[in-house]
Amino acid sequence: MFRQTLTYFKGFYLSIIILAGILVFGILGYMYFEDYVLLDAFYMTLITVSTVGYKEVQPLSDSGKLFTSFLILSSFGTFAYAASSIGVGILSGKYRYYFKNYRLEQEIQKLKNHVIICGYGNNGESAAQHLITHNLPFVVLEKDSAKLESLREAKNMLYLEADAIDESNFLKAGIEQAKAIITTLPSDADNVFVVLTARQLNPNLTIISRATNPKTEAKLRFAGANNVIMPDRVGGNHMAALVTTPDVNEFLDKLSLSSDDTVNLEELIVTAQNEKQILVSDLENIENCLVRIIGIKKAKGKGYALNPKRNVVIENGDKIFILGQKEHTGLLRKKFGLA
Repeated sequence: MFRQTLTYFKGFYLSIIILAGILVFGILGYMYFEDYVLLDAFYMTLITVSTVGYKEVQPLSDSGKLFTSFLILSSFGTFAYAASSIGVGILSGKYRYYFKNYRLEQEIQKLKNHVIICGYGNNGESAAQHLITHNLPFVVLEKDSAKLESLREAKNMLYLEADAIDESNFLKAGIEQAKAIITTLPSDADNVFVVLTARQLNPNLTIISRATNPKTEAKLRFAGANNVIMPDRVGGNHMAALVTTPDVNEFLDKLSLSSDDTVNLEELIVTAQNEKQILVSDLENIENCLVRIIGIKKAKGKGYALNPKRNVVIENGDKIFILGQKEHTGLLRKKFGLA
């Protein structure tokens, strides 16, 4: 980090060194040739190199005039360069931009169990909005200047100006502490590389990849992707389904839109087992808590149980799929240790 800061502020540091060198040279010169005290020598140096034209502290001797002439000639260009370099850096926002990026990197380093999104195109942006709706922390990796501008304008958006196929950027994004990665890059080859790298850096990571060519799906899964999504295929299927079963698909679309006052479909995991067995009926019979368990995915490899009976036992590690309002599913989280 120190080396990166030094490189970024190279011009600023050089300007400061030039200004300091000119001031020290002038102060020492006036103290030597004119016997000025420190304050008078500093004042005389400042009005000389800045060419403001104020009257000197006292009439100069011949040696003092020669030194002043040399100081003006030697410092005129360098002083102007140094002062303008600092001014441009401040007015252009270059330094503010650096410190904003530094703050973002510090916040990203604090993330745990977050999601990394590679690419902020249409798919990446949609994924980000969905994660925001569900209050899941994430960080975006993007290198395109136009898309970065969109990220900068968004509030509270964590992102890195970085190439997603560079392994070092995954480490900056905290891949070792992440729970999942979504790669939405337009190139299938780049997505394969991302999947390979991500799986190597974090074997327990959930990896979801976009694919354009159906032939790439097998390669992505072999590389380590848990799920492969082909937007064109999904979009085509969805449009056709709106013709064959329009009401069913409209109903499912409404369930996918999460809000506090509507019924949502949520996935919860049993993380803490009580002394008493938890049954489906226990979850559905809480007072003032209207929820419906529509499915269970067993942790012990027993597959899915759709529309489970009320006497089905829910074990630690099981995933349950619930229809209900956020307020009611929140009560279940607290009472039964669901995540």
